[in-house]
This record gives sequence, C-alpha cells and structure tokens, in this order.
Amino acid sequence: MPAVTGPFCQNAFIVPDLDAAVEYWTSTLGVGPFFRFPPLVFSEGTLHGQPCIPSFKAAIAYSGDLMIELIEPAGPSIFQEFLDAGGTGVHHNCVIAEDFEAGVARLTSRGGEVIQSQTVADGSRIAYVQMHDPVPVIIEVAYLMPAARGLFTIIREAGATWDGSTPYLAL
Repeated sequence: MPAVTGPFCQNAFIVPDLDAAVEYWTSTLGVGPFFRFPPLVFSEGTLHGQPCIPSFKAAIAYSGDLMIELIEPAGPSIFQEFLDAGGTGVHHNCVIAEDFEAGVARLTSRGGEVIQSQTVADGSRIAYVQMHDPVPVIIEVAYLMPAARGLFTIIREAGATWDGSTPYLAL
C-alpha cells in the first residue's frame, strides 16, 4: 500500500505551559534546542468546518530526523479542545505533502475527516485529519513553502550539534 502522502516526520504534543515543557524536554530528555515560532499569521482557517483562526504558542526541536513540536493552545482549536478534555501529550503526527490536495484526499478517502485547517500568510497549508476506527489518530498534512522547509533544515542541523547549554535558540 502506498504511503499516506509522505513519511511521518513529527510528533506534536499539547502542553499547558510551553516554557515548562521546553525545560522538561531539554533538561530531562536531552532534546533541543527549541525554536519558538513567531506569532503565526493565518490568512484563513476552519475548525470543524466553520471559519476559525487558531491561536497558540509553539516551539520545535529535532531528535535526529524526528521533529518534536510543543503546542500551548490559546483559544478555539483542536489543541484547546484536547487540553480542555484533560489531554496532554501526543496529539498528532505530521506528514509533509508535495501535493496538499492529494494528501488530504487520500486520507479522507480512507475514512478521515478534516477537523481543522489553516492557510499561512506565506501560502503554506495545513489540514488536521482525524482518522477514526480502529485506532484513532490525527494526521497533520502540511504543504510548506520553500522558506518554511529551509527553516526546518536549519533547526534540524542545530539539534545535531546542540551542546545543551540553552533550551531556546533564535532563528
């Protein structure tokens, strides 16, 4: 069976306090450095099919080739719903799509449901697809513009040479 749309490249965790989570991941698990996202500007978005622009803080780091994303929700979103329901920890996995529409279509044709989506001002597009039975999982399908992909390369390289001296680095 062909891959969903690309290899899984990220585990995303919902946390109630971003700085505390970064401290844990860097000091206890030895993953870092983390790079805090600047405020993201979305040109459009949906939550359960209704217009909604999500608000959240996020930081990413790499452990080898695996991106670790930490998300602190700050308003209506699937992230806030998860936290409000008492959830913390792994929330979704991500695949980078070369063809956004085809990636989302492949998942929805297999029973998935788009529960949140957003378009970033730079043209990058993201959809969170809830896969249901037998094992519920949310898959983020991300179509990223070249500049965003370049930033992830820089962050991955920083993780490969990180000496543990600081939990955050600036882009």
